[in-house]
Amino acid sequence: MKVKLDSSEIASKSLSWLCIKPMLLAVRGKDLSAKADMYNQLNEGQKALYLFYSFHNHTKTLEEFYWFSAYNINELKAWDGIRKGLNYFQARALPELLKDIEIFFAERKGWNHPISPTDLDNDNELKVKMIALYEKYLNYSEAAISRMNAWIIANRQDFIEEEV
Repeated sequence: MKVKLDSSEIASKSLSWLCIKPMLLAVRGKDLSAKADMYNQLNEGQKALYLFYSFHNHTKTLEEFYWFSAYNINELKAWDGIRKGLNYFQARALPELLKDIEIFFAERKGWNHPISPTDLDNDNELKVKMIALYEKYLNYSEAAISRMNAWIIANRQDFIEEEV
């Protein structure tokens, strides 16, 4: 399941997103079983993009970053897959940061309430820590996306359907 892209898209800074966008959009709003079926049709590199962007596209604000980090760690159990996927592309800093985020949430496991984006409004220590993690995430994810784009260009046959 590869994507058709024109030359301007291949040169885009959004190349890695464009290579998985149709698959993620096809399962948007569907149940986890439909999402798993799509995931299972992908090759290793596409699976890495799928997991990364299913998280990354929900990190536009600090609150989203906080909630979706916890959700991917605790509910979806997808965090390890996201980290492994980043390792596939040989992105170095971001998988380490994700490990730090996982440890942070594990240390706070004693909470007796579901995680909510409003937690950040009610706990200044939590907010300060999450701001620091989020700022690192923004920097590291940008570098990881550049790495993914370069990888895709070097391994086009795994991601892009060639015009004949």
